[in-house]
Amino acid sequence: MLRWICIFAALSLSACGPRNDVDVAHDCVRSATHEASWSRTDAPDMITASSQGATCAHATASLTITDASGAALWSFSTTYYDLAIGGPTPEDAPEVSTDQMDAFLRAWADVTISRTGALPQWRSDAATLTESATVFTYQTSLEREAYEALRQRDLTTLCYAAAVEATQCLIMDPVSRAPTLIVAYGP
Repeated sequence: MLRWICIFAALSLSACGPRNDVDVAHDCVRSATHEASWSRTDAPDMITASSQGATCAHATASLTITDASGAALWSFSTTYYDLAIGGPTPEDAPEVSTDQMDAFLRAWADVTISRTGALPQWRSDAATLTESATVFTYQTSLEREAYEALRQRDLTTLCYAAAVEATQCLIMDPVSRAPTLIVAYGP
């Protein structure tokens, strides 16, 4: 009986040791931050770009925007591969060093602050915003009148890369004071 207790105790203790599969899952935990004045003029927001994955080539990339008090305003996640190269991550994706990931995250966290007045006008004779644009394809979930009203108010926009050839722009809704996606665009 004592032998079985000792064997059981040894097996129980061995289960508490480090697990290689858990260690591998944290090989690309990286982050970069950048301040930007977007939601309020009196205190900057914090933009944090981060990665997590078994390898940097297969990492999930997340962009989180918090206000000056630390309250979350917006979060966006995709894969590093989709942001840097485009499309789903293949099994044989080229290696990405932690230095490359750090440089990528620093650049991604450095969002673009602009004004809604710089967005393209949605002409009254155009069925979609894209028909009014001259360079990119634009998408918005807003009706023309709402889009134009927000554009003409010249609100502050925060734009970030959402894919290798796609950008999304946010505003702080003037009524609800909640982040709102005003437009997404790309080629």
